[in-house]
Amino acid sequence: MLWAEIHRLVERAKVPYPKLKASELKFRGDNNFALGFSTNQAENFQGYHGKQVLIIGDEAPGIESAIFDAIAGIMAGGKVHVVLAGNPTVPSGPFFDAFTKERRIWNCITVAAFDSPNLKGLELNQLLLLDPAEGGPLDQNPSPYLVTRRWVYEQYFAWWHGSEGSSPQWMSRVMAQFPDQAESALIRLTWLERAERRALLDPIGNGESGRLIAGIDVSGGGEAETVAYVCECYHDRRKIIAMDAWRGEDTRGQVVNFLNRFRSRLALVRVDSIGVGYNFGLHLRDCRLPVELVNVAMPCESKPRSGERDPARRFLNLRACFYQELADAFERDQVEGLLDETTIGQLAGLLYEFDSQGRMKIESKEKARARGVPSPDRADALMLALCKAPYESLAVSLAFMRRAQYPTSALHDPRAEELEREQRMDGGQRYTNPSRFSHIKGAW
Repeated sequence: MLWAEIHRLVERAKVPYPKLKASELKFRGDNNFALGFSTNQAENFQGYHGKQVLIIGDEAPGIESAIFDAIAGIMAGGKVHVVLAGNPTVPSGPFFDAFTKERRIWNCITVAAFDSPNLKGLELNQLLLLDPAEGGPLDQNPSPYLVTRRWVYEQYFAWWHGSEGSSPQWMSRVMAQFPDQAESALIRLTWLERAERRALLDPIGNGESGRLIAGIDVSGGGEAETVAYVCECYHDRRKIIAMDAWRGEDTRGQVVNFLNRFRSRLALVRVDSIGVGYNFGLHLRDCRLPVELVNVAMPCESKPRSGERDPARRFLNLRACFYQELADAFERDQVEGLLDETTIGQLAGLLYEFDSQGRMKIESKEKARARGVPSPDRADALMLALCKAPYESLAVSLAFMRRAQYPTSALHDPRAEELEREQRMDGGQRYTNPSRFSHIKGAW
């Protein structure tokens, strides 16, 4: 199909081209040419090198992994660019990986049917209300060679089966979305791409004057990263202000320098206290930062009055609970400033499952590594920054500020601090209005 289109374009071109063979076009000399391949044999694709190489993979979901390995060999030298095009029909393989875990090295572009000039500005419910008569509004297409209104209208009745999960053809061929990524994916790629598009169209700068919350995921060296996210949080929206990542066995200095840029507005620094994170968090506290040590493997606090919504009944641990809150925020378009492709890939790769008691849990890092997925360090840091309502966190920050007048040696044990915080919260105190730190009494 691609070469048939090239033949038609060459025949209509105003600039004369050399004679075109079935799947070969030569320009100036033997070193300037275009070749077409239709093969499942990777060895037939090897041996092509040059100063400048452009590789176009059409119907990319159908290209086998061995071909991509051969492409990697071609990219070893010269200036090589790769363009992959296709419908997102298969939620696995190299094309899917380019939109998920490897998207930091790709420029990912999604074009749905409703992005076509023929449907621009139309919502699905508006399209379904149009008169289907021949020659009517369904046949008014300014670009008739692109996807038409009538085609989308008819495919809705053929492919839509009541939900996105049961309508894979509609989702992939009309909405340009991989069907469910994986069945157990927690955060849909389409939610993340919506957030990214908003961030590109409307950069948020340094945010407003509100207080900031940081999330720190600490690594012990190797390929894993220590990651810091700084966010401005409100009840109905969350803004990503900044992020950074470092590799190495000791990244304390880099993290402190990064956080110092926001010290005047930092209300809270949440640190994953599992493993090396505990002492890391104590060091940040010694540097006079308002640290909350969070062990996400701990069970959720039971709230029996919530019935079926009781977090202790719904989630295995805090990690599952916090990630569900983050997923809800992305689904509601409440997260602004998401631009990091690696973070997007890690969030899209998160899988969930249920234990024998029906509680949701996030796939363990060990199981993820077994299927070739690296540790989601950036996703974890973002989750820590955005996981809780800000007024509760500000109470911790204010308590820390009141203690700041005492020497470091007088700081409380983290467990005692948590107990003190809960007692204070049970006493009916709540903190709100981040810009003024006003203190109110009474139930929230």
